[in-house]
Amino acid sequence: MKLQVAMDLLTIDDALELAGKVAEYVDIIELGTPLIKAAGLAAVTAIKDAHPDKIIFADMKTMDAGELEADIAFKAGADLVSVLGSADDTTIAGAVKAAKSHNKGIVVDLIGVVDKVSRARQAHALGAQFIEFHAGLDEQAQPGFDLKGLLSAGRNALVPFSVAGGVNLSTIEAVQLAGADVAVAGGAIYGAADPALAAKKLRVAIV
Repeated sequence: MKLQVAMDLLTIDDALELAGKVAEYVDIIELGTPLIKAAGLAAVTAIKDAHPDKIIFADMKTMDAGELEADIAFKAGADLVSVLGSADDTTIAGAVKAAKSHNKGIVVDLIGVVDKVSRARQAHALGAQFIEFHAGLDEQAQPGFDLKGLLSAGRNALVPFSVAGGVNLSTIEAVQLAGADVAVAGGAIYGAADPALAAKKLRVAIV
C-alpha cells in the first residue's frame, strides 16, 4: 500500500517546506484543492521540480471540462489529477483522454457520492487509475464519523482504490486490511508537531 500526504496548505513556501520534511516517507505528494486555488498550478510545478522522483497529485476536483483541466494540470507537472465522481461520465472520459495523452493518471473522487460502490465501478470502467473513497473535512467533523463506511465500500467495489478522511496511526491498519492501494493522510501529518516523525510512523505501520 502506498502512502500519500495531502497538503491542505495555502502557500507554495509552506508546501515546499512540508514536502521537504516528509518526502522520504511518502510515495505520493498531493497538493490539496485549497493550495491549488490559493497558489495556482505553479504550486504543482514547484513541488514536482523539488521532488521529481515522487508521484505528484493535483487535487483539482474537476466537475466540468475534464479534458481541458486535466491537460493543464499535467502540463504543470502533475502525475495524477482528480475528477469528482459526481461529474458527468463525459467529464471523466475527457480527463482520462488527457491522461492517456500524457501517460499519466486520473483519480475519481467519490466525495458526496451516495452509492459509492456503483459509481466506483463505473468510474473505473471509464478509465480511472484508481478511485478515492473520500470523506471531506466537513463530513469528518460530524459527530460519530468513522472510516467504517468508506472501508466497507472500498472493499466491496472490487476496484483499485484509495482512502482519504480520518487516516491516521490508529486507523491505517484497518485501511490496509480493507485492501486499499493508497492511504491518504492529511491532518495526521501536516497537523502534527513533527510532520516528519508522523509520516515515518505511518510508513512503518504499513506492512
